[in-house]
Amino acid sequence: MRHVRSLSLASPERRLILAGAIAAFVAALPARSATFDAATLAASKSLEDKMQVLGNKDTQVPAPPVILTENESNSYLKVHSSEFLPPGVKTPTVSVQPEHATGAADVDFDEVARTFPNPNDMGPKILAAMFHGVQRVTVVAKIEPEQDGVLIQIESVVVGSTTVPSWLVDYVIQKVLQPKYNFDLSKPIHYPDHVTMIVLGTGQATFLRGPRVPKQ
Repeated sequence: MRHVRSLSLASPERRLILAGAIAAFVAALPARSATFDAATLAASKSLEDKMQVLGNKDTQVPAPPVILTENESNSYLKVHSSEFLPPGVKTPTVSVQPEHATGAADVDFDEVARTFPNPNDMGPKILAAMFHGVQRVTVVAKIEPEQDGVLIQIESVVVGSTTVPSWLVDYVIQKVLQPKYNFDLSKPIHYPDHVTMIVLGTGQATFLRGPRVPKQ
């Protein structure tokens, strides 16, 4: 009968098997834990938790306000933006001031143009003709709270050091972005259930909650 040598903990074979198992386990871990620091992940998770609170349709009102901070929002974008932003749009950030919000991102216009292959999409073709390569894009919007929601008015779009003409901004929003992503900036964006008002302050947005006031 052939003798089979057992593998002791200190044997080279045992160490090799354990090393392989550990390497396989580490490789299977989510990349997020190795990419983002603990503070960023905690702030991102805080925003997710608050959004769940705002989305809860069973909330009893009145309820305490929910405050979303710039740090939470930017941490969430840092962790999750690749899951929902178009290809070519990287490193997005937001900042909040009273009545205004600013969004910025690094945009690869050559890559963005490739994501709109339809020759009838003139907006991306015009942008691709005007801008090339990676440039920082900054959008400033005025936020106007109304009874049913908030109205967003784009005040300026700057690509690098160039201010995009308002007619081109309107064209891209109305003919390209709104149909593709199903939104309409000409109408208020409705508040979540049990939210009565959004108040923008320096570095944060406060969602006031309570019973809705009936329309007059």
